[in-house]
Amino acid sequence: MLPASIVSLVAELENVGVTEIPPLASAIDPDALVTLFDKPNASPSVLEFDYAGYRIVIKGDGNVHALEASPVELCNAD
Repeated sequence: MLPASIVSLVAELENVGVTEIPPLASAIDPDALVTLFDKPNASPSVLEFDYAGYRIVIKGDGNVHALEASPVELCNAD
């Protein structure tokens, strides 16, 4: 499932267990993610949000990328 994949990806990048990073719900509604990307043809082109020091980028096909967010991005992120 997409939320678990995001948490696992960030935990792997941080070299920690999934229980050692903040819950995904602290950044975005996991149920909304599932709803948005449940049907690939109806998914947005790209969704981006900040989570645990990373800019998470989800493409319409469901591919997930995590980029280290700069301090400026973290301060200005809404």
